[in-house]
Amino acid sequence: MLFFFAIAQISLLSAYHLYSSMARVGRIPFLLARPQRKEFILLVDDILHNQEFIKLKGFFHHTNHIYDHVIRVSYISYVIAKALRLDYRSAARGGLLHDFFLYDWRERKTNDSNKSLHGREHPHIALANARGQFDVSDLEADIIVKHMFPKTRQIPRYKESFVVSLSDKFSAVFEYYVLLKSHSMRLRKIRA
Repeated sequence: MLFFFAIAQISLLSAYHLYSSMARVGRIPFLLARPQRKEFILLVDDILHNQEFIKLKGFFHHTNHIYDHVIRVSYISYVIAKALRLDYRSAARGGLLHDFFLYDWRERKTNDSNKSLHGREHPHIALANARGQFDVSDLEADIIVKHMFPKTRQIPRYKESFVVSLSDKFSAVFEYYVLLKSHSMRLRKIRA
């Protein structure tokens, strides 16, 4: 199962890289729908300007605040879903709302005797928060609740849910890579 998941993620990332490379040089195959930043913003604008959602800027996540992370996941999900002719609107919105929990998970984890409840609970908390602020479709709910697959063990029901789950993992790896790269550059400057 883990091998399949790794192969699927590598394939998806390779497809995204190829697509974005082609987009940069203007050689997009006519069969693929081209992502547009303006279109993306229109799809998620109501969420981005919601006062409760903006509070995510106050909570640290992997290497920055949750707000940056969810925007990255949402945009990557939008691009991939659009290229694959999936429901890119739901992928963008579900990606934006997947970590809509309003607490510092590091503090919560220190008080958690199992040290694992946040990973399993936060998708349900995010869904409850999302439903309290927005109209959430069944597809978007599946995206939010199952973005932690395989940790949550529930298999995503929709292709868009897999896209967001993989985009979330890709984004986390990217964020830690950037952090490690900046730390190594600081060490080089100190040693020099």
